[in-house]
Amino acid sequence: MRFHHRTTRLRAIRALLATGLLLAAAPTALAVDAARPETPAPADEVKLYCETIRQGAVDARAAWQARALQEMEARLERRFAELTAQKREFEAWLARREEFLKKAEDSVVGIYSRMNTESAAAQLAAMDRDTASAIIAKLPPRQAGAILNEMEPGRAAMLARTVAGSARK
Repeated sequence: MRFHHRTTRLRAIRALLATGLLLAAAPTALAVDAARPETPAPADEVKLYCETIRQGAVDARAAWQARALQEMEARLERRFAELTAQKREFEAWLARREEFLKKAEDSVVGIYSRMNTESAAAQLAAMDRDTASAIIAKLPPRQAGAILNEMEPGRAAMLARTVAGSARK
């Protein structure tokens, strides 16, 4: 029995020591808890976080928008330059075309003015109305009259009306 009594005594001493250590540590733990700032509620934490990062987020968004605007402006300027170059190229092509057509037109009128009236009438009768009218309008009046005289009367009248209408405009 004696052995059992000794074991019980050691257990009691250990329990008292553990309790004493806990009581000695308790004021320290309470002091640490008191030194900590009061933690805000979760909703307050979110609000505090949002307020903390708000200005940085506003600045980042403004910087992003400024970069996006600069990129769009650069693309717009490049496209404008491309279109301006295309416009100049088209205008040059149009000027060359107009010059060619004028030379060709003068040349064609010269050819018809030297043709036999019967042959010229047959060819002009086969052409579309606008082209035939343009050629007749540029021919000297005597030759134009001789060519129209050789044509079928309905076609000659239509061409004469077109020439007269274009002379008024």
